[in-house]
Amino acid sequence: MMLVKKMMIILFLTVMTLGCGVSFLTTSESTPSVVVMEKSMTLEMMRLENDWWTAEVSLEPGRYRYYFTTEESSFPDERNDEKSYENEREMSVMIVEDFEVLHDSVRHSVGDRDYLNPINHDEYYFAVSAPTDVPFEAKIVIAGERYPLEYLRDFGNQSFYRTERLSVEELEYYFEIQTDSGVVFLDSLGLCRKPRIPYCFSKESLPISYFDLPDWSKGATYYQIFPERFANGDPRNDPPNVQEWNADPDYANLGGDGFFGGDLKGILDHFDHLLELGVDAIYLNPIFESPSSHKYDTEDYLKIDDNFGDDQLFEELLTAANDSDVKIILDGVFNHTGYDFFAFKDLRERGEESPYVDWYFVKRFPIRKVQDRAMTYVGWNGYAYMPKINALNKDWQSYVERLVRKFDCDGIGGWRLDVATEVDPLFWTDFFRPLLKSLDDEMILVAEFWGDARSLLRGKSFDSVMNYPFKDAVVEYVFRAGNSAAKFAAMTNLYLNAYPPQTLHSLWNILDSHDTERILTLAFNQIDLMKIAVALQMTFIGSPVIYYGDEIGMKGGRDPENRAPMIWDEERWNHDVHDFYKALLDLRRSHESIRTGEYEVIAAEGPVFSFRRWKATDEVIVITNPSREAAFFSPSMEGEFTEYLTGETISFFGGEIKVPPLTVWILTPRDSVN
Repeated sequence: MMLVKKMMIILFLTVMTLGCGVSFLTTSESTPSVVVMEKSMTLEMMRLENDWWTAEVSLEPGRYRYYFTTEESSFPDERNDEKSYENEREMSVMIVEDFEVLHDSVRHSVGDRDYLNPINHDEYYFAVSAPTDVPFEAKIVIAGERYPLEYLRDFGNQSFYRTERLSVEELEYYFEIQTDSGVVFLDSLGLCRKPRIPYCFSKESLPISYFDLPDWSKGATYYQIFPERFANGDPRNDPPNVQEWNADPDYANLGGDGFFGGDLKGILDHFDHLLELGVDAIYLNPIFESPSSHKYDTEDYLKIDDNFGDDQLFEELLTAANDSDVKIILDGVFNHTGYDFFAFKDLRERGEESPYVDWYFVKRFPIRKVQDRAMTYVGWNGYAYMPKINALNKDWQSYVERLVRKFDCDGIGGWRLDVATEVDPLFWTDFFRPLLKSLDDEMILVAEFWGDARSLLRGKSFDSVMNYPFKDAVVEYVFRAGNSAAKFAAMTNLYLNAYPPQTLHSLWNILDSHDTERILTLAFNQIDLMKIAVALQMTFIGSPVIYYGDEIGMKGGRDPENRAPMIWDEERWNHDVHDFYKALLDLRRSHESIRTGEYEVIAAEGPVFSFRRWKATDEVIVITNPSREAAFFSPSMEGEFTEYLTGETISFFGGEIKVPPLTVWILTPRDSVN
C-alpha cells in the first residue's frame, strides 16, 4: 500500500452507543475522513492532540467496510486483519454487534480527560461511562493484570466508573464488563464477545496531553494580600488625601477612590507575621500602575504602582520570599485595561485613525462614556474605566508577553487570572499557558471562577481555580439552618468527583476574598462557628487561602467593607482566633496526610460530618457539629484518639458517639500522635 511521505495512520474503533454508535480514531499529519461503504457516507474527523483525529457515527448492527482518505491517498486500517477488496480498493471490515442488555452506550473516549487522564509518563486514570439504568461491573486489563473501576458519579444519563491512579509501563489495555447476562469486552474495535485488538498508544504521542501540577502547589497554604490595605511601610510614596490607617471603617472611604497608603514596603516590614503564621505562598491583588486603590483598572502593566514602590522594592520582597521558600502569586488582569492605558488613551484621542482600533471592542466612534458607564465601547460589566481588551489581538499578546517574561525573570510562583472565563479561551490555550509553561513549568495558573470549573481544568488552560463551590458548601453547612452534613458532602462531591484528581490538592479553598463578606461576618460574628469553618478549610482536601486579617478576627461586609486596613495594634486582635489559625497551620505542617493525602467521608449524619485524611501511616480524622444541639453518630472506626486542639483522649469502641454542639474534633490515633 502506498502512503504519502511522513504520514502515519493507526485506527481504533470503539462501539459507543452499543450496537449503534461507532467512534473512529486515527493519527494523521493530513486531515483525514472516514468512508463507510454500506452507508455511502464520508465522515469529517475532529482533531485531538498530537495529530490524532476522531469521528463518531450511529450504525445498526451488521457488517461494515470502511477506509480512510486524505487529499493525497486512501488506505484501510492496518491493525485490522479483516480486509475486503472492491475495484482494487483495500478496505477494513468491522462487525457492529447487538447487545440487548447494553441497550445504550458504554463509552471510553480517548480524547476526553474524563476517560483517559494521563498525569505523567508513568501514572494514569482510566474511566468508562454507561447508562445510569444499566447495572454492571467494569475492570481494565493491562498487561494481563485486572484493575477495578469504581463508581464515581452520574452526569446526565451516564454513570462514570474510574480506576485509582495506576502506574503502568505500557499503554495497552481493554475493558472487561460484567453484566447480568455475562461478560463482554470493550477494546479498540468496540464491544465484543472476546477481546481482539486492545487500545494501544505510545506514551510519547497521546491523543490527550499529560497534566500535573507543580508539587509545591499541592496542599500549599496561601495568604491573600490587598496591597493598599495591608501595611503602610513608606509614607513618602503615599497618594494625596491618604486617610488615617486606623480610621473607623464605618466612616472611612474604603472604595476604589479611598487610600490608606499600603505598599510593598509594608508587606516587607510585616513579613515575619506571615512566616510565624506558616504560609507557603502569598497572593497579591494587582500591583501595577493604576489610579484606583484596587488596581484592577491598570494603566501600565510594566510598572509597579508608584504608591506601592518600584521594581527594586518588589525584588526585595521576592528575595525575602524566596529565601523563606514562599511563593509570590501575581494578579493578571487581561480581560480589560484601565481608561488611561496607553492604547485606549490613543484610541480616545485619534478615533478610527488609531493603530489600536482592534485592541478593543468599539461599537461606534467617537469614544463616549456617561459618568461611569461605557456607551460606545464595551467595558467590563459596563464600567467606563475598564474597557474590555481584544485578547486575541497579536500586539496585545506581545505586550502581555513582555510582562510575563519580566516577572518570570524575577522568579514568581505564578498568576491568578482575573475574570478568566470572560477572556477568549484561545488566549489561555494558545497563548498564555504555552508561554508561561515554556518559561517555567513550575509556575501555576489559577482562574478566578465562581462555579463548576471542570471545563477549565482539562490541562489546556488553567491548573487551578478559586474554589468558590467549597466556600458555598461551608457556608451552607456551618452557617445556615439545618446544618445538613449530607448536603455538605453532596456539594463538595460535585466537584471532587468531576475535576481531574490531580488538581484537587491544589484547588484554592477560600472562605472569603476581596469580593465577598469576611468569614467572621458570614459567621454572624460567632467565633465558635468561624472556627468550625476554618477547621474544615484547613483540613479538607485542597489548598487553603487566608484573606488578610481573617487570622486576627477582622470583620467586614461586602465590597468595599471587606477591604478595611489590616489591624496591626495587637491589643485589638482576637488572639483566640489568631492562636487557632497558628495551631491549624502547625497541624498542616506536621501531617503530610492533610497536605497531600487521600480523602474519604466517614459519616454525614444530621449535623455531624466526619472525614478521614491519610497518607502511608499518617492519619487524621475530623468530626464537626456546627448545630446548637448535641448530635449522635455511629463511627466506623475504633480505638483511642487524641484530640489535637485540646489534647483530650476520645475513645470509639462501638455504639453511638455524642458530639457536643458547636464542636470540631481533629483526631489522631494515640499511637501516631506527633
